[in-house]
Formats: sequence, C-alpha cells, structure tokens
Amino acid sequence: LDNLKEFVSFSALHDSSAQDPERRCHPGTRKNVLHKMRTWMDDPNAPERILWLHGPAGVGKSAIAQTISYSKDKVGASFFFFRSDPVRNDGNRLFPTLAWRLASSVPIIKDLITFSLEEDPDLPTKAIEAQFEQLIAQPFLTISGGESAAPTPSPVIIIDGLDECSDVKLQRRILKIIGNAVANPRFPLRFIISSRPEAHIEDFFSQFQHPTLQIDLANADDAYRDIETYLTSEFARIAVEQELDPEVWPGQENIDTLVSQSSGQFVYASTIIKYAGDEYESAVARLSVILGLKLCTGKSPFAELDALYAEILQRQPNQDFLREFLAVLVACSALSQKNLHEDYAMLLGLDKKELDRKLRGMHSLLKCKPFINVHHKSFHDFLQDPSRSGEYHVSKHFANRRFMQRITDLLVKAASRALQQPDLYVCFLCEPSWCSYRINLAMKVIISNRDSPM
Repeated sequence: LDNLKEFVSFSALHDSSAQDPERRCHPGTRKNVLHKMRTWMDDPNAPERILWLHGPAGVGKSAIAQTISYSKDKVGASFFFFRSDPVRNDGNRLFPTLAWRLASSVPIIKDLITFSLEEDPDLPTKAIEAQFEQLIAQPFLTISGGESAAPTPSPVIIIDGLDECSDVKLQRRILKIIGNAVANPRFPLRFIISSRPEAHIEDFFSQFQHPTLQIDLANADDAYRDIETYLTSEFARIAVEQELDPEVWPGQENIDTLVSQSSGQFVYASTIIKYAGDEYESAVARLSVILGLKLCTGKSPFAELDALYAEILQRQPNQDFLREFLAVLVACSALSQKNLHEDYAMLLGLDKKELDRKLRGMHSLLKCKPFINVHHKSFHDFLQDPSRSGEYHVSKHFANRRFMQRITDLLVKAASRALQQPDLYVCFLCEPSWCSYRINLAMKVIISNRDSPM
C-alpha cells in the first residue's frame, strides 16, 4: 500500500492528532440521537444503507460523528472534512483515505486493495469514480460473491462535513458514487454522512430512490436539555478551578438564560465555556460580559461563532442581493413579523423560484418554508452588532428604512396598475386585505423608526 500512502489524508482520520478530543459529545448529552444511530449500526439488515445526519451550522454534527466513530467494532473507516485545511477539504483524497483505513480494519480485503494498486499504480491519481470502484467496491464485492462465501463484514463508513469539501461538484459526485454503490444489494458497506442542509445535498436525498435514515438535528427535542447538562457540568468545573462556590456561581437563573439564548446551538454553548473558562481571566467578570452586564474590553466572547457566520456569508455568490435580503430579514425580526416565503420574494422584487435559487447557499442559517426565519437568534445578534459582523452589519434603523421604501414602492405600483385597469381597480377596492396588510407593516416601521436611534 506504499503508493497509496501519499494520497491519504491522515489528519482527516477520527483518531488523528489533528482531531480535538473535546469535540466529542459531552457525557450525558445527545443520548437520543446516539441511541438511534447505534441501533441502526447494530442492525446489518436495516433497509437503509445510508444515514444522513444533518442540521444547521454549529448544532453539533461533528461532535456526534466523532463520538460514533469510536464504535470500533462497527466503524470501518472515517473521513472528517475541514474547510480551511487543504489536506482535509480535498475530495480527491476521500476514497484513498477510506481504502487505507479499511485495509487495516477489514484485513480480508487488504490483499485485494494491494492487487488493484499493483495492476494500476496510478489509481490514486485517477477520477474518484475509478478510485472507489477499484479500491473499495470491487474488493468488497469480491469477498461477498457466491452463496458459499464466508459471512461478509458490513462495516460503517463515516464521512463528516461533506459540505466542507472545497468543490461542490465533487460533493455531488461523491454522493452519486455512494448512492450507486448501496443500490447494489451485494455491496456490504453502509455510510453515515453528516453535513449542513446545503441545497444540492438536500436535492440528492430528496431524489434518492432507496431508503435513507435521516436525522435532523434542527428538530432534536433534547437539544436544550443537553445544553443545560453541558453548561451545568462545565461551569461546575470552572468554579472549582477558580475557587468559586458552585452552589452560588453561576446560578441556575444565569444558566437558564444562556440555554434560552443558545437556541439549541451547541457551538454557542461551547463558545461561552471557552471564553468564561480562560485560566488567565476572571470567570465571574467574563460571564458578566456574556450576559451583557459588563462592557467587553478585549476579545469578543462570541469570536468563534462570529467567524462561523462570516464564513457562510462570505461564500454567498451574490453579495449585493445578500445585503438587501439581510436588511429585510432584520426588519421582519424587529417588527416581530412572520413573513411567508412569497412575501420576501415580493419585497425583494423576485419571483418565488428566483428567491429559492438565491437562498440555496443559506440553508445552514435559515429556515425557508413556509416562513423565512433564522435557525438561531444569535445570527440576528451577530448582524446587528457592528463589532461582530463588520461588513455585514445591518442596523435596525437602516433595515426599517429600506423595508419602508420597498413597501411604499409596492403600494404605489399596485395602485397605479389598478387605476389603469378598471377590473383590477375594482378588485383593489373590494379586496382591501392585501393593501391593509402592507399599510399595517408600513405603520409598524414608522413607529419602530421613531423609537430607534439613528
């Protein structure tokens, strides 16, 4: 396997020194999700050959994948993509890395992989379809062939963070390769794929013709309880380290506040703990900064979370549209107004399908149908704090002003069309709900602007 070694991303393996051991699930958390995944893994006859673990940014997908990857008797190989690492974001390295690990975890196929490489020494440099076929598919199909063959191992392959593969086209090809493989009933491997709910990945699974077990972490009913468990445990540790009384500090009321503010987002909770637990700073003072009781004079407590949001926004292809959309999003939030998907399209001067296309890269931040809303309140906080969002800052006053302009333009255009077309004019007068709805929104904006600082 020596000529395979240089194409292996060793840092992408679950037990690599590059992996942070603290990224695993905190003890006592994620019990329901882990139980569901392990039950599926323990059943080699489960009809689903792919488990798709998905959820918005920061919800804890990689921590779950890391935890599951240590089920050594069931997991044959793993690959953890990481967007900012050129070795771990390269989809061309995926199948050589999986083959390398499978050669040791399933010894019966090692000689078959070696034979493929001897037959074609350039195989690791070829298209990923050829890599998968020769390094993984054929070896496993060979040992599973024939009724007299010995029982075939059916290990699980974990691919974490598929959306962090640097090439979207490669992501699609990887999904197609895996989908074609598991469609063959003789192919014994099963796959756990975790990712954000990016549109092209959602498209694949919605069109896939074979059973798939899907776990949506955005709807995990135990997320808030798990975050409370995590915060309570970690604050108790910090209290001991800083010689504080854990019975008094931080206090259940403060923990409840932080759990509520997390919106079920584990990265929010872990960011708080990293900030408050700095051994060179006062945990009491830093918690006061987090709760907004004290001015922050140094590093932001939400720097890690802010970097995550900025990275997603920077990847959006149409930055001009993005800024217009964010202004509408902030205005609707400030007005406590739930707007339907089609209302956003109208306000932005688009049809619904065009809006769908423009928001395809935002699914990890937004719920899109029937109402458009953010997954996590912390994203609104990010947008409205210029020290956190920088170029993406949207003040409430600016958002409301742009919103008012758009509603006014719509009313003027609608009235003008109605006056020019008698039938439409009668409809405009007799069906005032359309008009009054927007006038009501406009009045809310006027009142909000009157009360808002410039």
